[in-house]
Amino acid sequence: MLLAACLFGVAACGGGAKPAADASQDGTSIVGNSAPDVEFAPLRGDKALKLSALRGKVVLLDFWASWCVPCQEELPLLDDMAGRLSSKGIEFIGVSIDEDKADAEHFLERKKSWALSLGHDPEQTGAKQFNPPKMPTSYVIDRKGVVQHMNAGFERADIEKVEAQLTAASAE
Repeated sequence: MLLAACLFGVAACGGGAKPAADASQDGTSIVGNSAPDVEFAPLRGDKALKLSALRGKVVLLDFWASWCVPCQEELPLLDDMAGRLSSKGIEFIGVSIDEDKADAEHFLERKKSWALSLGHDPEQTGAKQFNPPKMPTSYVIDRKGVVQHMNAGFERADIEKVEAQLTAASAE
């Protein structure tokens, strides 16, 4: 379970060396395959987030947690990017894996409003289908629903790489 890995190992929470790009922890890769059709409970609002409902749009799906220090830095930067890129048909979904919804909601109070859609996966049923190797992990999904990139962990320089991946996917 990713949560247990993060509590007991710094590398799983975005610290330490990153795994090879586009490779999951066990060496298999979701990249190049259709994204699982997962549904997440809403974190804000009352509408569930279903991945298949976004076909035809480029999607950045980001798994995060309130207790994850790299996530705390990344999520507001992704939200800023969502504000800039939404006009290009790019949808941003941030999914908290916090067991307690109140913890995720408390973290979200840091900003007055959020441009990205926010989901909650407390039992990690959706996260398990993607198998993120560390927190945070984001996935770039093209208009056909195929995972094009996986970005495991976060360092500030990654934000430019993610934006380039999304821009390229939206141009296709």
